[in-house]
Amino acid sequence: MMVKSYFPSALNTAVRVLDQKVLRWAWNTGLFEGPAELERCRLQKINWFAAYLFPEEQAERLELIMKFFLCLFLLDDLLDIAIDSAMIEFLEGLKAGNSTHPNNRLHNLGIELIFLYQLIEDENGDAFAREQWHTAWMEYIEALQWEIRIKINGIPPVLQDYRIMRPKSSGVYLAMLLIRQGKDLRGCISELLDFSLARHICLSNDLASYKKELKIGDPNNELVILMETMGESALTWAQQELKQLRKRILALARQVCTNFTYCEEWIRRLLLLAGGCEAWTAETSRYQKYINGNIAGH
Repeated sequence: MMVKSYFPSALNTAVRVLDQKVLRWAWNTGLFEGPAELERCRLQKINWFAAYLFPEEQAERLELIMKFFLCLFLLDDLLDIAIDSAMIEFLEGLKAGNSTHPNNRLHNLGIELIFLYQLIEDENGDAFAREQWHTAWMEYIEALQWEIRIKINGIPPVLQDYRIMRPKSSGVYLAMLLIRQGKDLRGCISELLDFSLARHICLSNDLASYKKELKIGDPNNELVILMETMGESALTWAQQELKQLRKRILALARQVCTNFTYCEEWIRRLLLLAGGCEAWTAETSRYQKYINGNIAGH
């Protein structure tokens, strides 16, 4: 199923079957607060996120990825509610491979996240790939802890600090590693391309969700930060910035493929990931009106 987007995009054909299967798994595992939250995730098409990012993935591996990202979404939702030092300690436990929290649901979520993280880590037979996955996971959790501290203090982050931390807390680097499928692609990796793509995804999401963040008083949004000094003109600036980022991404992608023809498959999957993020954001009801929670994949 092809979807119109700035970047090429497609939807994995296994999405409907896996959506039901993964929602049932999450319910049976005790990851939802109740039936209303399960229904919210179904209506917001949370599991379709992974299906858009990995349109060509085999159903068995997509199920694993879908479970992982659903857990990240649910964790992100809880971080909008549980803004305290106990959450920082809980995340510290995840870094050590432990899930400890008096809230049974959060405890269960931590257990599943650790298990899924380790299953994905075991896919990586290459030592370099395993190290990258571990590093991205640690940076993801540390960035979430940074965001919680920002919320506790109630002081908007410095813009440059936010632009560094946001891609890490979004999970986009985890997604990029997942599309490498455990392969050593060092010859194809462009740090500037990776960063530009991550920035495009995060800024697009911030543009889609800034009203939600304003309503709940969450300063972790680039539009919210910019509006402090730029007012409504921040919206126009962000749209122009996204346009320039798209041009840069496509130019860098062409450059990588020109220099290394064997990288074409990797670049194609990378652009499908970017297009998938756009297509899902346009389809989900998660940002069309205020509903608690924001993208994990962010």
